[in-house]
Amino acid sequence: MRILVLPMLALGLAGCDFGSARESMAGENEIDASEGTVEASGTTRSSYGSGVVTITANGSVQDVMDRLEAAIVEGGFTVVTRLDHQQNAAGVDLEMRPSQVILFGKPEVGTHLMMASPEAALDLPQRMAVYADEEGKTIIAYNAPLWLATRHDVSEQEQRIEAIAETLKTLAQDAALAPASATEESAQ
Repeated sequence: MRILVLPMLALGLAGCDFGSARESMAGENEIDASEGTVEASGTTRSSYGSGVVTITANGSVQDVMDRLEAAIVEGGFTVVTRLDHQQNAAGVDLEMRPSQVILFGKPEVGTHLMMASPEAALDLPQRMAVYADEEGKTIIAYNAPLWLATRHDVSEQEQRIEAIAETLKTLAQDAALAPASATEESAQ
């Protein structure tokens, strides 16, 4: 019985119109997506109040992810997992551009955020994606920590949030093999 629940749930979600749900939710909760920008290094996209920081990297997705993982380990973080979405897609006879995600963290950092707001566990441990965009450029993307703190109403953790933002920026720049001035793009 449990085996049938997940495919049925997935099929049910596949038929949902999330755009209408978002509009409905936005009206009920008085959320204005246009106010959802987050200032950070790289490009920040705003979609229903979400902040994604992107940085263009030098090298292939595999090379950049290998450098990113090395920087994460060198920084004393625990790597939870590394997913290869392109490989997973090929396993079901689908083609997609190279795309990988790495989940990592430090309990001494993330635990404070979850103690301030238990629902922050939805977005922790931290994650970064490395993918090839439509033009073949390699991109590193991650959630802006300020966005995560705002999303989960994490309060009294400003210094920690700033430190996390700086650490993520450094990890991304190290993996990108580019100086900060060459990788910063305008925030949207």
